[in-house]
Amino acid sequence: MKNNLTILCYHGVTKFKSYGIENSSGKHIDIKKFKQQANFLKNNCHVLSINEVNSHLENKIPFKNKSVMITFDDGFANNFTVAAPILKKNNLPAIFYICPKNIEDNELFWVDKIECCINHTKFNKISIKYKNKLNYFNLSNAKNKKLALKKIKQYCKSCSDKIKNDVILQLINVSGINPDIKYSKNYEIAKWSQINKVIKSKLFSIGGHSFNHSIMTKISKKQLSLDISKTISLIKKRLNIRICHYSYPEGQKDHFNKKIIFELKKNIIKTCPTAINGSNNPNTDPFLLKRSMVGFNKIKFPIKGL
Repeated sequence: MKNNLTILCYHGVTKFKSYGIENSSGKHIDIKKFKQQANFLKNNCHVLSINEVNSHLENKIPFKNKSVMITFDDGFANNFTVAAPILKKNNLPAIFYICPKNIEDNELFWVDKIECCINHTKFNKISIKYKNKLNYFNLSNAKNKKLALKKIKQYCKSCSDKIKNDVILQLINVSGINPDIKYSKNYEIAKWSQINKVIKSKLFSIGGHSFNHSIMTKISKKQLSLDISKTISLIKKRLNIRICHYSYPEGQKDHFNKKIIFELKKNIIKTCPTAINGSNNPNTDPFLLKRSMVGFNKIKFPIKGL
């Protein structure tokens, strides 16, 4: 709609070429393309900060034509070393939703662990036990590796956090690969010092994205409460800010519910966008905001004119 808000969801901006099936989903978009998009947003759109968006929602203020908010999920290093300088140059505000445990431990996100193992293993066939049976995967070429990646990721998103972690541990063992940044700079997690440097600019905000990217519907109520409180407290400890915004990991309809929203509100969280495609208006529930994924799985830039 003409006067709705489009929320852009990015994950990474890369300067590096990918090897094999790495980044086959397009999660990290090329720096040249991002510069082009940033320039377009600067010259053609009304780009709002998270606090400005929250004010519109709280007070039911209509959005101007081509209103946009820029968001980044996860907390990759390139968000702060590559994307942030480009945004700052164009005077574009953005919010970065981060997973503080991954940053604290310098640990790859679980989805990247799966990709790394499948991409770099020397074995043409592997098997992993889940659903009470051995599941065999042919990894003899890129097409088969992409298929295996898709199937394993889909299963891990559907099961409990405990089972997901067991599947990934099996994958590490059978692939002979210990997932690490040495396999790709795109996997690099941000450092607290990098984030601290970036948020000195008033253009940028930080939000939570769970403690270590656990899907919030796949953990117990007790774990959920701890996950949210630990996310808030560790970010407060390392960045000296009290976050009041969040985004759901994965963010599809099966990945959040009323209980999760209740826990977020209990922790004084004001907004939490999904990853469901669509636009928003001033009456949109701040915990049901829709976002447009950029680059991911070849999704095109959602604003007409680019």
